[in-house]
Amino acid sequence: MFAAFYIVIGLIYSAGFVLLFLRLNEKLGSPLDKKWLSGAFAAKLLAGIVYGYLYAHVFETSDSWLYFRESLAEYQKLLKQPLAFFTSGLHFNNAGDFFSSSDDAAWSNAGENLLIKLLAIFNVFSGGNYYVNVVLFNAFSFYGLYRLFLVTAAYSPKNKLLLFGILFFLPSCLYWNSGIDKDGLILFFTGQLIFTANAGIRGKVTVKGWAIALISFLFIYLFRNVNAVLLLPALAAWWLSAKIVRKPWLVFTGLYGVCILFFFLSAHFRPVFNLPLRLAEKQHQFLALKANTVLPLTPLEPTTASYVRVFPEAVNHVLLRPYISEIKSPFHFMAFMELLLILFVIIVAIKRSGKHLLQQIGQPYYLFLLFVAISGLLLIGYTVPFPGAIVRYKALYIIFLLLPLCCYVKPGADNK
Repeated sequence: MFAAFYIVIGLIYSAGFVLLFLRLNEKLGSPLDKKWLSGAFAAKLLAGIVYGYLYAHVFETSDSWLYFRESLAEYQKLLKQPLAFFTSGLHFNNAGDFFSSSDDAAWSNAGENLLIKLLAIFNVFSGGNYYVNVVLFNAFSFYGLYRLFLVTAAYSPKNKLLLFGILFFLPSCLYWNSGIDKDGLILFFTGQLIFTANAGIRGKVTVKGWAIALISFLFIYLFRNVNAVLLLPALAAWWLSAKIVRKPWLVFTGLYGVCILFFFLSAHFRPVFNLPLRLAEKQHQFLALKANTVLPLTPLEPTTASYVRVFPEAVNHVLLRPYISEIKSPFHFMAFMELLLILFVIIVAIKRSGKHLLQQIGQPYYLFLLFVAISGLLLIGYTVPFPGAIVRYKALYIIFLLLPLCCYVKPGADNK
């Protein structure tokens, strides 16, 4: 009886969100067909439910279920001690160390605490049911994808169908960003940030837009600080190349060259600002963990020479692994198929655009996506030795990598 009740509640919420998204889509001129939008949201909910079920009954428990169980205690606190609910979990240990890897650091725990608090609020509306929370949670991540679609489709209006497929149905992003975890919220705020940044670059700057952009960036930092840091130079280069000069490639390569130089020069700063050291410490934390499958990864040292030596391993892990001989799970198979998809898209894009690909792809927004994708993938390759975790962390970056290329896999007609 209780199961039927939760199913009904979940269906009501699902229908309500579909109607809400359809209404929003109509107000924006219907950039997405109604069937596309409804189907994409339904697929996302199904992926989130499958994710939850698999980790409840098939695989070892995941962070998703741990966060949910902790949220049940916070839910009771919200009902009985609301003041304690909003003040507990706040501390300022190592608050001045923005890249601290310590377990008790304020910044490293902020994302988990925020997610648990959000789930506790969801429990008010879901009756404390995990799968109803999946519906509420995915409304956020879906909206972030929708924002990304709006921006990208504005730059490539003739490729809407292909862009839609990559954004909403790329297997790794669909699966990992539909489960209740920090990745879905990072996706939501990243979509918001890119949407408002694009509006500002196009001259539609408002106080509300600046506020949304700042809040979105802050939350990305709280959920995963490296994601926020990687966005900063890309956003700056996007704005500069669109507003000031006419050579986007020069702006992006120049600014990123300065950032790379600063990164390695910071090795001479105090340890709290020594970026090569902090990244090496993050990698060492991963290497200390246990997992069924571990890729060989040379421990980093806070020196330029060490980063140069590990560079081939980093590229290999995120762009070439798993090899076909290493497929041991559905997640490995998913990663392998996406590697083939990337190769296919690159080949088709080169074939369609020929020697003009680099020139055509030099549009500031596409370069923004490419540079975020490349820097994000390299960061994962340098720090994460576990194939399963690599697939999860790189899901959004794979989308960023594919979107600019897809914009030049030109169809014969408009796909609105």
